[in-house]
Amino acid sequence: MIRGKKLGLALWGAEPVPRLVAHAQLAESIGLDSIWAIDSQLLCREVTVTLAACLAATTRLHVATGVTQPATRHPSVAASALATLHEMSGGRALMGVGTGFSSLRTIGMQPAKIAEVEAFVDTVRRLLRKQRVAFGKVEGELAWLPEPVDAPIVVAASGPRMTRAAPRFADGVILHHGISDALLARALAWLHEGVARAGRQSPFEVSVWVPYGLAADPRAARDSVRPRVAGALVQADPAQFEGTERTAVERLQASYDVGHRASAGPEHAAIVPDSLVDRYAVAGTPEQVRAGLARLLDHPAIDRVILNPQISGAGAPPIDQVLRDLARDVLPGL
Repeated sequence: MIRGKKLGLALWGAEPVPRLVAHAQLAESIGLDSIWAIDSQLLCREVTVTLAACLAATTRLHVATGVTQPATRHPSVAASALATLHEMSGGRALMGVGTGFSSLRTIGMQPAKIAEVEAFVDTVRRLLRKQRVAFGKVEGELAWLPEPVDAPIVVAASGPRMTRAAPRFADGVILHHGISDALLARALAWLHEGVARAGRQSPFEVSVWVPYGLAADPRAARDSVRPRVAGALVQADPAQFEGTERTAVERLQASYDVGHRASAGPEHAAIVPDSLVDRYAVAGTPEQVRAGLARLLDHPAIDRVILNPQISGAGAPPIDQVLRDLARDVLPGL
């Protein structure tokens, strides 16, 4: 726990699994609580294999899909995988799920509907509880599971409809709305509407997905994280922006190359202006990053911050360096 909150790391499978495992071990050693492995089969290593390897090599770190989706992952397969990870780790596995982006766009499929995500979560949860579930004309259950499993399932939300819907069926939400005071306030207002509509009384964990960059030169930090901000903006509604920012978002969405979503320097990233980097990312000098993270970690409505640094590659520092710099230059000041 850092400032009484959880701090996690987005882990892109753009490197061999032994390297990803080393990143997970380093993340655990510097005090991070979790890693969130991207589920995008044409851009990243297989997510369940990656998570299992990370669990086998750590003792306290929690692992999660960051995030999976119902279109290519049948709920029976997803439930069995989650239960297996939970069993092998003594309860350190959780599931992040959403409508899907690069995992579906790269194979010509459309994002899942909110109702499909809700049905997927419901089915996975019932299977984890050792209940029988109807699959068309047959029923099935996790026959191998010795006892019910209580593994958290959280939903990624980048728009108002999913943000309002998440409290109805999930154990938590990953907000992908930006990190400025105004953007956070808007997202949390949508979330509170959903909590009220659902009449929810049980705990509901709020995580924030944060593009992250650290450098002695703030311009270099902004540039390093620009591709990650582009990945957030490509799923945003341009109508929520004004003036030159709206124009930039529209241009980005028209030219975004999903095949390079896991690349360190895609051409589409240059479209993102500094003003949007500042509203969507924590990026800058150590002093600036400490201030940005402290603001998020001290926010009473936020339980976890998930850092999404630039993926290793040309022009980007290796992830182990990112983590060591975080431990040396940022965490002691928090």
